[in-house]
Amino acid sequence: MLLGNSCIRPASILAYQHTSSLVTQNMQQKLLVLFIALFSPGALFAQRVQDALTLDEVIKLSVKNNPAVLSAEQGTIISKQRVREARFLRLPQFSLSGTFSRVNLEYPTVLGPELGNRYLPAEISDNFYSLRAYALQPLYTGGRNTSALRLAQTAHNRAKVDYETVKNDVVYSAKKTFYAALYGKALYSCAARCLAGAEALSAGFKRDSFENIEAELAVARLRSQLQLSEKDLEAANAALASLLNREPGYQPAITGEFAPQPVKEDIKRSLVTAMESRSEMRSGIYRAQMDEIAVNMAMFRRYPNVYLGASYDVIGYRAALPGSSIKSNNWMASVGINFPLSYDIWTQVLQRKAQQRQGDLKRVELQDNIRFEITSTYKDLEFWQKEAWNRKALFERLTEEYARALRGNKASIQAMRSLYPLCDFEKSYLESVHNQLLARIKLEWAQGRDLEK
Repeated sequence: MLLGNSCIRPASILAYQHTSSLVTQNMQQKLLVLFIALFSPGALFAQRVQDALTLDEVIKLSVKNNPAVLSAEQGTIISKQRVREARFLRLPQFSLSGTFSRVNLEYPTVLGPELGNRYLPAEISDNFYSLRAYALQPLYTGGRNTSALRLAQTAHNRAKVDYETVKNDVVYSAKKTFYAALYGKALYSCAARCLAGAEALSAGFKRDSFENIEAELAVARLRSQLQLSEKDLEAANAALASLLNREPGYQPAITGEFAPQPVKEDIKRSLVTAMESRSEMRSGIYRAQMDEIAVNMAMFRRYPNVYLGASYDVIGYRAALPGSSIKSNNWMASVGINFPLSYDIWTQVLQRKAQQRQGDLKRVELQDNIRFEITSTYKDLEFWQKEAWNRKALFERLTEEYARALRGNKASIQAMRSLYPLCDFEKSYLESVHNQLLARIKLEWAQGRDLEK
């Protein structure tokens, strides 16, 4: 009997161990499949969504709906019309006026300026009419009209450059907001995967009371991070909706690859490109031209003005004597010269020269600021570009080692302990990608031209 029981018992133990081994292997396979699905490199990036906005579409909509860009565009239209007005200063000025009066006069009178400043003698019996055609042509204005045209043209060119400046700032803001939203999506996806992996590990092994507390705290900590990343994602989407000038509550859907974008641009080439393409530099050049024109116009105040004027009048009225009617045709042509005598001529010249010097100092300061921006941004770009690739390589290697460890061992509290720093390092990698992208778009803004992809 004892022999029989001893023979049966080992067989049952072996069957139980075999069944337990199968369950353990099945659980390990499920954990491994879950880990590979959660931490595969393809899961790190956002996929194409139906009707989602790309970076180019976000830039286009933000520029189209931005009030500052639209206002700057109207500024170019205003400056263009001022150029046309300045061209009209060279052309002759014409005026045509007519007056009809019914009077009963006892003494002579003069009509008001709105009625032509006409003198009406007392012998007018009832009706008075007059017609006048007048022309005035500036022959010499000391260069004032020419300078006014040059000033208007330069102001128009500067207005177009200022429009580009506002547009570039909006494009830079759109890129930052777009990548901030992608970064928020990546962080939220990372937090969701880590929480799902921790919950799966927590349910896959037996533990004592202390291990149970440790496991629950790890899951709670990851769940809190998920909620925080969800809050940050909502804030990023709200900023994107505000950039697109949409109503509150609008949920924009975006798509794009959240990965490092390497830059091969040389810093010397970036500096040269910035000096040539940066809109602030071109605006400063136009400002220098406007200051020079203002100095010349202040000096032109010493020069005389010469005008040629001509007029033709027709006057008719009936006199008080019976049967007497008067009608006259008059014409005249005149040349006039005006010498300005003013005490503040040289004070105006000195003021304009001082303003011109202020503009020169501002341009020098702007050049120094651009050089500093290019240099500091290029250093940040080099650092984060190298850091992003190093963190990516380390994360992929640690992910593979963690997968092999899950494949060869049972689920345990050690697996959960390793999962948390692995998830934390993934966030560190995503942070380096975000900083690399920000450094790249800042370099594009600093040099005034997009980099090659």
